[in-house]
Amino acid sequence: MFPFQATASLALWLHLRRRAALASGPVAPIGAPPGEGPLLMVHLSENAEDPPQLGPLIRALLARRPGMRFAFTGAPPPPGALPTDLRAVALPRPRDPAAVREVIGALQPRALLILGDQLPASLISGMAEQGLPVILCEARLVAYTRRGSWRGAINRGLMGRITRILAPDPTAAAAARQLGAAPDRIELTGPITETRPPLAANEAERRALAQILAGRHIWLAACPSLPEAHAALAAHQAALHHNHRALLILAGLPAETISEIRAEAEALGLAAVLRSDDEDPSLDDHVLIAEDTHEMGLWYRLAPVCFMGGTLLPGPGLAPRHPFEPAALGSAIIHGPLTEAHGPEWVQLDGASAARLVADAAALTRAVADLSAPDQSAMLAGNAWSVSTGGAAVLRRIADTVIEAMENTR
Repeated sequence: MFPFQATASLALWLHLRRRAALASGPVAPIGAPPGEGPLLMVHLSENAEDPPQLGPLIRALLARRPGMRFAFTGAPPPPGALPTDLRAVALPRPRDPAAVREVIGALQPRALLILGDQLPASLISGMAEQGLPVILCEARLVAYTRRGSWRGAINRGLMGRITRILAPDPTAAAAARQLGAAPDRIELTGPITETRPPLAANEAERRALAQILAGRHIWLAACPSLPEAHAALAAHQAALHHNHRALLILAGLPAETISEIRAEAEALGLAAVLRSDDEDPSLDDHVLIAEDTHEMGLWYRLAPVCFMGGTLLPGPGLAPRHPFEPAALGSAIIHGPLTEAHGPEWVQLDGASAARLVADAAALTRAVADLSAPDQSAMLAGNAWSVSTGGAAVLRRIADTVIEAMENTR
């Protein structure tokens, strides 16, 4: 055993001895959930600001092994996240070795799945002592690599007892290696992301409009605020200097903003047509104003480029749309820095070079011009599609790893 491994083992042993000395007494009786299926313990990090997507993961596990049972520790599952008929119990996190032994004896789990940035020492060690697999998922671990030397030694000792580490990104994988995890136990899966079915559209209407608009460069501003609608009109006026057949679709606008937007288009010399007038845009029209949001799936399909409103300039407007909507339908995405409404999804898209971030109206104009080039917009759209649909593959991989570990137990 290398010196640092011996130090880690000693630090963890002393930590667990201290936990045992501070034990508060016997654990309350624990009842296992009904059924005969294998039981998985799931620890949810009590430190998570953005809890992982628990519901989709549980459903992915049940799809592989109907009848599975679950025991949740740590943070309570988010309300409404779990299937209503799930066979599961929730219990406080056992904090000392004796409590862990009682929990394992009562529940007879086949594996422990840890979701998020928390390493429950007694639980990890107790499962490992019983030869039960421990799988760590959705943990970035960066904070753990910054701990002091003694606490860092405890964490290294814990990492040595984790069977598999499913890292959400390369930074997390590097942090796991820095904490002493064996490289062959680490797999880069990507993060668990929300998967959303593509928005529906009337296919006959899409075909008819695609024929009418054939050969025109189309871009969409989805639910822009009033200042963003003005910026989009200015960007479109500039785009017409290079492509006189370009068409801007302004979709998802509050009724009270329509008259001002039409007046601004007229002042800029842009011919605008209202979707509610049931008129298709002609070659002489520059802007299509589609006030309602019920056809958003249609506009995403027709527009190779989409600016996501509510992300650049605050003001009157509808709520920002989810960025995976255009991503799933092949539209290259432009957005501003106001991403609080869907923060995790924007981080994923930006990190994968799957969206174009703009800081102001002038940058929006440049981005619209740049993405009129088909190769540029296609690259962004392809990356965005991979991010928006990759969540399902990540869920399958995590479920496969957990099921395989459980089947190899005992």
